[in-house]
This record gives sequence, C-alpha cells and structure tokens, in this order.
Amino acid sequence: MEFGTVQRGYLGVNIRDVDAALVKQKNLDKLSGVYVEGVIDGGSAADAGIEGGDVITKVGDVAVNNVAELQEQINRFRPGDKVVITYARGSKEKIATATLKNKNNSATLLKKDDKTDEAETLGATFETIAPEDMKRLNIDNGLRVSKLGAGKLRNSGIREGFIITTVDKNKVSSPEELKQILDNKKGGILIEGVYPNGSRAYYAFGM
Repeated sequence: MEFGTVQRGYLGVNIRDVDAALVKQKNLDKLSGVYVEGVIDGGSAADAGIEGGDVITKVGDVAVNNVAELQEQINRFRPGDKVVITYARGSKEKIATATLKNKNNSATLLKKDDKTDEAETLGATFETIAPEDMKRLNIDNGLRVSKLGAGKLRNSGIREGFIITTVDKNKVSSPEELKQILDNKKGGILIEGVYPNGSRAYYAFGM
C-alpha cells in the first residue's frame, strides 16, 4: 500500500534442498543448508561473492535448511536492503553481505508503474507446442518450459522441457493465457503436465 506495488527483494540464486543423494553426489560435509546450483550474473549473490556449489546455512541469525525457509527469510526484505548470508564453501564457513535487488536487477525500489509480472516470478521462458508433438503425447494443448532460471518453477522441481497443460485445472496453450490465470492469483497453485518422454507430473507451490 505504501509504494503501490510489491517490493520483493531477490538474492539471484538457483537453489535446491540438500538431501542425502546430493550430499553423496557433491561430497558435501553436512545434510543441512540450501545448495546453490548457480548464481545470476550481476545479481545480489554474485556481487557478494557467492558461487555455485556453495551451501547457504543462515540468513542473518536464522538458520535455513530448505528452499522454503530461505525464501521466507529473503521475502522479509526489500530491494536495497543489506542481508548477511552465512554459507559453506567446502569445509570453510564464509559470511557475505548481499544487497538485494528487484526483479529488474537493480537495488532501487520499484515505481508504481513497474508492475510485477507473475509469469516472470516463475523464473521461466515458454514456447508453444507444435501440433505433431501434441499428437504424439496425446494432449490437445500445452505450453513448454523452454528455459528455467531462479524462480518458483525450478524450486518446485519442474525441469526444462516440461509441458504445462493445466494450471488450477485451467487449460494453458500460450504465455498470455498463463499470465491471465496468474494475474492477482494468491495462495496455492497446482500445475499439471507432461514431459517429452510421456511421463506425467504434478507440481504445487504458493504464489
């Protein structure tokens, strides 16, 4: 209400939960924290020296042990706020101060006219499906996730190539239809779809 638009701060990281398989695969020291798969060029984390392969363990004085906990802490801050991040790099603990940025990768507060695109919040780009692909997969509509960055789709477990067929039981065939469904949407979202190999999948997350 104060600014006329949502002031959401972004750390600029692609992240995933630390589980037993990841600990073994990456030879991590502990089954805790949030694993950084990569950082966004010019983003807050990159500017602070955080790198892919690091494991974030705290935001300020609050320990974080999964993606949801990390997001909850970062969501308490606005663009321009400085946040102390504790992370592990190998066996060494490091501390960095990150200045959060907005969705335009700037540390300034958004103006009222800089509306947040909820499709952008998903952290993905999309492409329409060719008729022959729909026939092969036995679907009559769909929107392919062509590229994933930091955002809710990656954090929910969706992988590149996934074809979204419905969002909250509403059929989706274009980025415009997706945006229309997501505009002003609050609460839980259920996404259904299929991968190119024919396996169907369901994902749920909060907006």
